[in-house]
Amino acid sequence: MNFSFLLKLFKNRSTRFIFVFITGIIIWFTLYHFIYKLDVFFSSEKQLIDIQKSISILIGKQSNFLLSILGYVTSIEIHTDMVVTLIENKNFNHGVWIGEPCNGLKLFGVFAIFILAFPGEIKHKIWYIPLGISLLHIINVIRIAILTILSAYNPYLLNFNHNITFQLIIYSFIFLLWYIWTKKLSAIKSKNE
Repeated sequence: MNFSFLLKLFKNRSTRFIFVFITGIIIWFTLYHFIYKLDVFFSSEKQLIDIQKSISILIGKQSNFLLSILGYVTSIEIHTDMVVTLIENKNFNHGVWIGEPCNGLKLFGVFAIFILAFPGEIKHKIWYIPLGISLLHIINVIRIAILTILSAYNPYLLNFNHNITFQLIIYSFIFLLWYIWTKKLSAIKSKNE
């Protein structure tokens, strides 16, 4: 069998990027699916570690800290699979429920895999991936804080902003980070340069 065609095809940057990106995504989503099993693996008999809930609690605390700077009195309720942030002393306030899809962990992986798969110097990838993930986390904390305010003052706006507005903001920011990587930091230079 002649593998020279496959080797030639894999030398093409676009083909290599697509192959590495898709392979990375498959591995990431497979590992992500089993992340709850990792909780049990790393836990002891005395203390169960819940990775997802720990991240949700962190986001809730950071969001509430931001709200306290703005003068709001907040609290966190921890349920079996969700963390709830809310502004106290507001009638009909069910708060914002933070769980697995809202903590950003899945998006952090997709962002990092894109940067790893795209050509570029490893020294730039080492600092750009943590920087990007940190910025995405900060935007997510701000998002939760704003949604908590909406939940307290106008819960009718909560679903639209959660499902549309903030999805657009988060994904647009991810694409902006990817754009900066491809145009400024990757190994691919345009023909005009």
